[in-house]
Amino acid sequence: MNTFKAVFEIIHVRNCPLYSQDEVFVLTDKAVEFPLGRTSCLILVRELTGLLFALMPQAAANFAEKRQAIFTCGGCTGLIKFRLTDKTLPQNATNPQPGAITLNNEAVIGGRIEAIAPAELLQVFHMHQKTGRLILEFAQGSARVTFREGGLLAARYEDLDNQEAIYAMLSEKKGIFSFLPGLPDSLMKAREIGDFMMILMEGLRRLDENE
Repeated sequence: MNTFKAVFEIIHVRNCPLYSQDEVFVLTDKAVEFPLGRTSCLILVRELTGLLFALMPQAAANFAEKRQAIFTCGGCTGLIKFRLTDKTLPQNATNPQPGAITLNNEAVIGGRIEAIAPAELLQVFHMHQKTGRLILEFAQGSARVTFREGGLLAARYEDLDNQEAIYAMLSEKKGIFSFLPGLPDSLMKAREIGDFMMILMEGLRRLDENE
């Protein structure tokens, strides 16, 4: 079975803190590969995840219908535009750092809170039905959120548990995060702490009131 692979070239950049024009990155059915030294951007990876399902049926035709399409990522302070290309990423030039983000359940996902707010970060793992532990390191201390297929099984932040821990995390602005996929069998049948969207909306409501 052939592995899906789509190569993109950045054709326009405006205030993007991470990427430059003419750089190339690769989307496969297992990972997003960036040039050596370039940090993985969770916002861009989220956009590419959506493209993956749209492009996979066209892979056999070499994406003929999408060759002229221009794709955009503008979810942070900057904006980039990119399109499909026949260029290749230089050999051994992919980012090997632990922060690289993959799209399967075999690799660690990591990044900085400054690039994506905790509320949006939680939504990404919920939307993509991830199973595993999200570890967050803030100035005030460590936090942990446990997901099963996108549902919330548990949360802990300092002395706070579950919903109250989630509410407290949403106000954090700086820190780092990593996601460790997979859970032991003992947790796979655990009860969720509540409806994800209800918990998130209540947390955002409290955040608005405090601000």
